[in-house]
Amino acid sequence: MSGGILECRNLTMRFGGLVAVDRFDETLVEGELLGLIGPNGAGKTTVFNMITGVYQPSSGDIFYRGGSIIGLKPHRITAGGIARTFQNIRLFDDLSVLDNVRLACHHRVSYGILDAVFRRYKFHEGEKEILRRSTELLELMELSSRSKDLAKNLPYGEQRRLEIARALATGPSLLMLDEPAAGMNPQEKEDLSELVGRIRKNLDLTVLLIEHDMAFVMGLCERIVVLDYGKIICRGTPKEVRTDPKVIRAYLGGSVDA
Repeated sequence: MSGGILECRNLTMRFGGLVAVDRFDETLVEGELLGLIGPNGAGKTTVFNMITGVYQPSSGDIFYRGGSIIGLKPHRITAGGIARTFQNIRLFDDLSVLDNVRLACHHRVSYGILDAVFRRYKFHEGEKEILRRSTELLELMELSSRSKDLAKNLPYGEQRRLEIARALATGPSLLMLDEPAAGMNPQEKEDLSELVGRIRKNLDLTVLLIEHDMAFVMGLCERIVVLDYGKIICRGTPKEVRTDPKVIRAYLGGSVDA
């Protein structure tokens, strides 16, 4: 780990009179796997939406590799190296698994419109590279055998993996996963945990993760930040977070002894 890849400074998001996120401060170190957790409505996905340009913060700033990304459109932020998945799976249901990934690769093509119209050499070489990259990602995500299947025909756990493959196809340095284990059975969650660790290592990624499954988070993340009512109430190692009285109260209510 070398230095900060993402820095959030005093990020605040207001919706009318509701403060969804209140002065969120955090630096994500390059190469780490950070978990962002908290009860429902704590502001986790709002933080993701601000980082990826879906929401413009009411105040505060976000720096990616030293430059502010406030005001950039989502596609510009993606092109800069930040990719994300969503709570609700977003795939092209009636396209094949391979074509879903190929489409995500196209924002990095080097050929122009005329190259495509006249089927020039640059177009063919670009398409070969997209196919190679897409095939490589499907293999990494253990979906090679499903490449010709329609996305809508995949089991739920494999649809989740396909969504991650699509995010990886954009060539990110920072991968943001919004509840990737939601709806999975225990075996699928175990497989996903191993997979996230593997792609992080193989692709040299920094990973920011939202997840409600505490066993999944505690077993995967090196460091955890806890939100409650939009404010950070704890940050530390899984062991430190698991035993923190404020975290216990946020999730269970009442006293720590109770």
